[in-house]
Amino acid sequence: MRLQPSCLPRYLLVASVSLLSACDSPKFELLAPLPSGQLNALRIESPVQAVHFRDREGEGLLILSRGDDQVQDEQTSEDLDQVILTATLYGRPTERDTFKVRWKIENETDCAGLDLDVGFYTDVSGVTDLNNDGVAELTVASHAFCGGGIDPHELRVELREGQQSYAIVGQSLITPPGEAPYGGEREDSPSLQAAPVAIREHLDQVWNKILTRPWNEIAPMPEDSDEP
Repeated sequence: MRLQPSCLPRYLLVASVSLLSACDSPKFELLAPLPSGQLNALRIESPVQAVHFRDREGEGLLILSRGDDQVQDEQTSEDLDQVILTATLYGRPTERDTFKVRWKIENETDCAGLDLDVGFYTDVSGVTDLNNDGVAELTVASHAFCGGGIDPHELRVELREGQQSYAIVGQSLITPPGEAPYGGEREDSPSLQAAPVAIREHLDQVWNKILTRPWNEIAPMPEDSDEP
């Protein structure tokens, strides 16, 4: 006699449905880079960093870019060098859809006749799924400096997960040989103070990695130097 589906024990039916649901649930994964033609279609040229991924919300594309320009100070009419760092998240539900901007972060630095050093820390910026919930976290770390001599850089680390945003802002820590360290101030956003442990630990790790950049390369003179 052929077994009818209704004769299966109920717990087997429930287990089968659960397994199918688990298999169908989207998971976070990093994808191959998008071809340059698709980036050009989005008017993305020479990005500093591009990360292509998929999570529960569909397909995502994190783009970090830098724009350089010269502007005029409205009060003094002085020419200023300007750098704008932009982080943009593009998303689409499926490959048949068109990428659309989900959010954009812009940080501007203006500098008049001084050393200008602005950029992303691409080694610690990127996309993760720290809590394995299928929703990607996007981390963007950057620095900005306009001045002379050895002064702290302004540091910023931001993480976004869905509609949530967490950030640390402050200054780099400088430790000249034989002198007391200075800089290193840090301020956490209120949202970070109440964030899940995995988020706080991740941003702490990122902050500690960039805290002594870029002046940590300063080293004392070699012992065999002829200098007094």
